[in-house]
Amino acid sequence: KGIKIVSGGTDNHLFLMDLRNKNVNGAVAALALEVAGIVANKNAVPNDPMPPFYPSGVRMGTPAITSRGMKEKDMAKIAGWISQVIEEVTGEEMPNDKEERSVFWKKFRKDVVKNKKLLKIAGEIRVFTGKFPVPGID
Repeated sequence: KGIKIVSGGTDNHLFLMDLRNKNVNGAVAALALEVAGIVANKNAVPNDPMPPFYPSGVRMGTPAITSRGMKEKDMAKIAGWISQVIEEVTGEEMPNDKEERSVFWKKFRKDVVKNKKLLKIAGEIRVFTGKFPVPGID
């Protein structure tokens, strides 16, 4: 989907997406993904020009989905949603100035929870994940 994976791929259950080529900040992407129902962590990438609180990457892990019985075809579907979320927040650029960044972040946090596209994706994800129960939870 054009998202750069640090290390060029995945050898284990974790991977780090470098979002600089998508012009999306990792903090922005992580919050948007959460609104859409996908949990991720903002994370610095190698040679990250942004400060640690607003890094350029997002770290993802697969144990939560593999333990629920999802397979490769399901991962492709999830990757599609991740891509849609990233595209939805492309252009929401984090300012370099500390004060401007604070104003931007406050407004973004307030607005992103009302984003219709992200809420639609969240609904699709709820339906999808309903087919894969969490182990140990009845």
